[in-house]
Amino acid sequence: MQSLTTHYQQLLGLPSNWKVEHVDLSMPGKRVTVKLKYTGQNVQCPECGESCSIYDHAPEQRGGVKTVTALWAGKYSRFTLMLEGFVVQLLQQGASTQTVATLLNLSWHPVDQIMRRAIKRGIKRRPTEAIKHLGIDKKSLRASHQYVTTLNDLDGGRVLDVVETRSTKATEKLCTSLATKQQKKVLSVDMWKPFAEAS
Repeated sequence: MQSLTTHYQQLLGLPSNWKVEHVDLSMPGKRVTVKLKYTGQNVQCPECGESCSIYDHAPEQRGGVKTVTALWAGKYSRFTLMLEGFVVQLLQQGASTQTVATLLNLSWHPVDQIMRRAIKRGIKRRPTEAIKHLGIDKKSLRASHQYVTTLNDLDGGRVLDVVETRSTKATEKLCTSLATKQQKKVLSVDMWKPFAEAS
């Protein structure tokens, strides 16, 4: 039977230079504490990114130390990339943020942050090829009078960006969110005044 430390070694997807030394499961506190040990010779500097040797090992403490980037989690995230990927898959299947939070016993905020990080990563990887026909439209949120403004690739049938409200300022933000060669194309908008003023 697989040991708990081996299980977490695989669960975190750790490279060979990281080792799970101890796992403490606290069911009443709903907390898992995983103690890791770096077994390699060199580390990556958190400031310049260059490889460097280890000077010493500081005792466990808070503040005043630099943290080496963890390969299994995003920067400033307290969740593994594997868990974040699972959250994104649930959201892509149409589950609401609150539904996913309830399913995973999380609050709404961390699920929303995971979603926002995924969107940023997706936008960063988005190709910058020319888009011939752009469209701007407003969408109401359910039965309320709250609106979002969407920027769409009309030929590709995809939403490129979304901003809150349907104001001139929001529309201008959308118009400048694309690469320069993508902006000077045919733009279709309805007769909503803020759209006309911004385009």
